[in-house]
Amino acid sequence: MKETYKKKLYMAVTSSVMAMSFAGYAFAASTTEDDTDSMEFTLDSMVVTASRIPTKITDAKADISVITRKDIEQMHISSVEEALRTVPGVQFLNYGGNGGMNANMSGVRINGSKEIVVLVDGVRVNEFQGSDSGYFYAALTNNMDNVERVEVLRGSAGTLYGSGAKGGVINIITRKVNETKTSIDVSSGNFSTREYKLNTMGRQGKLGYNVYYDDKHSGDFKDGSGVDWKSDIDSTSAGLKFNYDITADHKLTLSYDKTKADFNGRDHIYNNNYYNGYHDSYTLTFKDDITLSDKWSNSFTYRRSSTEGKYSQNDLSLFNADLSYTYDFISDQVTYLTNRHNVVFGVDYAAGKDDDAKEFTAHSGKYEHFKMKNTSYYVQDDWEIIPHVTLSGGLRHDRPSNSGQTGASIETHTSKSYKLSWDVTKKDNIYAGRSGFFILPSIYQITNKQYGNASLKPAFGRTSTIGYSRSFDDYNIFTFNWFETKTERGIGLTAAGYVNTKGLSRGWNAQFMTQLGEHWNANLGWSHLYQYEDEDTYSMGYSPKNLATFAVYYDYAKVKAGLDGYYFVRRVNDDYPDGWPVDNYAIFNMSASYAPTKNISIYAKANNIFDKMYSERTHVIYPNGRPGDWYSMPGRSFVLGMQVNF
Repeated sequence: MKETYKKKLYMAVTSSVMAMSFAGYAFAASTTEDDTDSMEFTLDSMVVTASRIPTKITDAKADISVITRKDIEQMHISSVEEALRTVPGVQFLNYGGNGGMNANMSGVRINGSKEIVVLVDGVRVNEFQGSDSGYFYAALTNNMDNVERVEVLRGSAGTLYGSGAKGGVINIITRKVNETKTSIDVSSGNFSTREYKLNTMGRQGKLGYNVYYDDKHSGDFKDGSGVDWKSDIDSTSAGLKFNYDITADHKLTLSYDKTKADFNGRDHIYNNNYYNGYHDSYTLTFKDDITLSDKWSNSFTYRRSSTEGKYSQNDLSLFNADLSYTYDFISDQVTYLTNRHNVVFGVDYAAGKDDDAKEFTAHSGKYEHFKMKNTSYYVQDDWEIIPHVTLSGGLRHDRPSNSGQTGASIETHTSKSYKLSWDVTKKDNIYAGRSGFFILPSIYQITNKQYGNASLKPAFGRTSTIGYSRSFDDYNIFTFNWFETKTERGIGLTAAGYVNTKGLSRGWNAQFMTQLGEHWNANLGWSHLYQYEDEDTYSMGYSPKNLATFAVYYDYAKVKAGLDGYYFVRRVNDDYPDGWPVDNYAIFNMSASYAPTKNISIYAKANNIFDKMYSERTHVIYPNGRPGDWYSMPGRSFVLGMQVNF
């Protein structure tokens, strides 16, 4: 079996290298009209996350990146995590490759902060996550067939997106139903990996539909040093979406997304098995978008989401946790556009319920579920005060409340933001501003029997930023952003439980997007970071001093290929010199595909192609930790697959 895998791996890597090296020569004569269309590429992508209004990246005056549908297809990106690992300023802290350790999107940080907001089509998928918002569960994170692009806004965005938007915002934009198409994708690889995907969409007059299904399995894996890690994960994702165009200016959308993950394995650090773990989540969304005139438009959204999970080990004293939360969201946004003003204002309402935690309440005389609510009112105006100079200002007022448990009442808060930008030339613009953030404690941080603190107060602070962007021409774009985030009151975890803290982070992000000739394009990024916060282990070696990202794509005739990855330079803590297997490391991934016909594509993908031994989580820094007590990431892996479209 081992020899078979080695042969398959050799074939995968060899085919990828050959595809990238000889694609232009071997298939130059096979270009078709469809192939030419597929090569269309726009560096200056449209984004909506920076201001809630469609804007080009170069006009957004914000620190933003986008992973496009073209990027997703060229690298055969299979999850949101894979996509985000190519983005400057974004870091993951995974418990090794056996996702069963927490079966979710593990420890996402933007600009060093674990407090982020995750959106699907501009609306939250979870709430009341407190300082743990970097861990999230969403059906659309595991299946990219229904994803058009992923936008990442780095830096505080509290006035536009509310509680939690300290480090930044991740916005998953789903695909529009504008064609009739069905695709079937089957793949297999080492580490007992296999995946089956189905995606179909169509339109009949005013009605459009999209249905997708994904079934994925992975098993034991080896790290870069050859050590076996026991793991068994089965996950499925499914969803459907209906669009109905009442008129050209009035559109309704109804969608349902569901994911289920079951996992078992072994925790080598604690020498203990975890078993019968699971995570289930679903999201139901209704949207009503209407354009009232050339100046006025309105978008209304209702979303209900639920997440339920369990993690337990044989030794019941270790890491046994259940969770069951239900959230309701109502969002209504009004947009007003003139030649000199871009105004957005609206209201966001969120209600969360802990379906497990109950407390006896005196006013009702019975046990009640713990609940949290928050109503937010916001407004932001981008005002061109004189030609080429824009002043942006925003306010958000949060009115939270809780019920079902005694403790401190949750204070209201008003967040402010302002920014001044100047289009120095047609190619250059600069901006500077400040934005506040406000973070409600999570339901778990208040109610948990072991670590919860019913008197925990919300976190707040502000981020100052200075940025510059330059469009050298239509094929070369550069952006740079410096930031400093001051956490006047944060939320941290001690051995006694959750407490309020203080902190500071500062650094910069740079990215360069380029198109190299007709068939090549590339994205390069570099991030520098300093971060410290009381009661946070991040500065004990988790944080990168520098993090470089890169992606190079090739597209010509029947061949597509890509090489991406990142280079991590750890900010070493002298108190823990042996805390990690390696402090500086580079990870390279490669993908290539060949389309023998218009409807069939055969692809090969290799991750960590140099079989690097590295870790993103360690136990060495904790009491009784020993060198070698870390959660290793997977070594070299490969996938071979075929996609059929009809």
